Amino acid sequence: MPAGAELPFTRAVPKPPAPPAQTGLDEVERAISVLEGRHPEHERTRRETVAAAEERRRVLDKEAAASARRRRRRIIVVLANTTALGVAGVVAWRLLARAHTLRASLDHEEAPYVAAGLTEVASNELTARSTIEADAPGSSCFVALAPGSTIRAKEGAMSLEAPGSAGWCACAPGRVVLETSGAGALSLMRVDARVIGGPLARPWAPFTPSVWGDTGTDCAEAALDDWIAAHRSPEPAIDDAWLVASAARAPLKNAGFRVVSRVEPARPFAVIESTAGDCMIAVAGAGDTLSLRVTGGARPIAKASGSIAWCDGSAATTTVWREGPGEAIVIAAPGARIGGLLGAQECAQSAGLQMKAEATWLRDADLAWNATSLLRASRLSDITTAELTTEPGDPDGRVAAIALSATARVQPAPADVVVACDPSRDSTERTMVCASSRPIAWWRRADAPAFAARAPLPLWLSILASHPEPDAVARIPEVLALARRLAREGFEPTVLEGVEELPGGVRVVGRAGENAIVAVGLAPKPPWVFPFTDGVPWDLGDPPRVVDLQPGTAVKLVASPAPSSPLDKRRTVVFRRSAMR
Repeated sequence: MPAGAELPFTRAVPKPPAPPAQTGLDEVERAISVLEGRHPEHERTRRETVAAAEERRRVLDKEAAASARRRRRRIIVVLANTTALGVAGVVAWRLLARAHTLRASLDHEEAPYVAAGLTEVASNELTARSTIEADAPGSSCFVALAPGSTIRAKEGAMSLEAPGSAGWCACAPGRVVLETSGAGALSLMRVDARVIGGPLARPWAPFTPSVWGDTGTDCAEAALDDWIAAHRSPEPAIDDAWLVASAARAPLKNAGFRVVSRVEPARPFAVIESTAGDCMIAVAGAGDTLSLRVTGGARPIAKASGSIAWCDGSAATTTVWREGPGEAIVIAAPGARIGGLLGAQECAQSAGLQMKAEATWLRDADLAWNATSLLRASRLSDITTAELTTEPGDPDGRVAAIALSATARVQPAPADVVVACDPSRDSTERTMVCASSRPIAWWRRADAPAFAARAPLPLWLSILASHPEPDAVARIPEVLALARRLAREGFEPTVLEGVEELPGGVRVVGRAGENAIVAVGLAPKPPWVFPFTDGVPWDLGDPPRVVDLQPGTAVKLVASPAPSSPLDKRRTVVFRRSAMR
């Protein structure tokens, strides 16, 4: 584009005014410059330089002032931040010191609970508030701690207040609210209910809060079963000193009983791990009562006075509960040796222990085993066992051991046969030995299970087998009861060898390896059975007269009244005890 030309659209744009002319000043400055021998523009240049320097000074002064203001603002900000940080540091230090103090207090109070397996769920360590809330899981036991203050704990309908600590168990999850009357530490601790056995096993807990809440009962039985199954229950110190502390307990020791557990005075129950085939007897102190609990919480024996008995055909875990201040002892012996549940009752009776029929128990699954054990302990063999049906079956003339469930009722058929049972069929006993004047069929009158074990009469009792008289039949279970009692003492029945029948009595010779005898005579007419003695007369059901007899020596025994049957019709059964017993 030619010089000086304009674009058409710029013609309307206003132009800046031209600087004012300084023609006079310029001429003067050129003149001065020439007179001083300098360049004609020197003086103007100097003036402009001085003006520019002045302008620069003013700019620098403004910048310096702005910079000073900024420095002052920075100083103020730094000072303010430093002050704030200092205040925050003091606050933080105080908070940390308070938290440390609370933590130290909680650690001291929580130590025994931590050692017992509890863990902290919530605390006021950071907030130092007098109230805390926390979600609590189910199937748990809790302890709330407020050292040196009163603690108030709430969960659902449960409310506790106590000095220092409070404990409770809960089955379902819930929301826990804790309050303390002071400004100190506050915490909530928890453990699985099964670890300490729930509410029922609290006496074994290695910690004791000021108060325990009566809660968590809905799952208490399950928690206790889990605790027992995990073998968490401490075993009490036991020995056989109880068995030898009284001469009256000698029959128990001789029968093979051993102490297997005990309920300590400070504990409400003891755990019993029975061996398969064992029968147990628990003995309480005067005025105390005993209950038997099985897995699941059922108590087949409840609050029985004196002593209780039960048998387990297979290994089982049970607990014996005592109400009262005394100690309870639990002893056990092999059921096959003592005669099952009835044998356990007979042993208790021999030792002078009181035991009612309702204070005994047997699982329905063990009825067959129990009946078999009873006949085996009676020194019978060739035993067969079967469940009784609801209709009479084929008649059987053998001796029968009847084992009944709790509600079972049995009947012999035909009904006109002479039947004798020990204990009596009219009693509430669940086990009995029965003999009959001729073959009968036992059957049950309800759906409840019942079993019968049967065995033929042994040779030493066969003299009574052909006599249908009621007195003769009744003597058979009585003699078998004597055989069980003597077998528990180590005596075994023998006939013929070393025996000479005498008018009015019998002469018995001691055999090698034996040291004592008990003799009983049998006859085919009344009195049917006549016990022999060397002194005080006795009868079946009484403590038998034990006569010491060394090998090779002889003793003459008499009966009162004297037997009237001919010598060749009589038979004497001599129960001999091994010298090894």
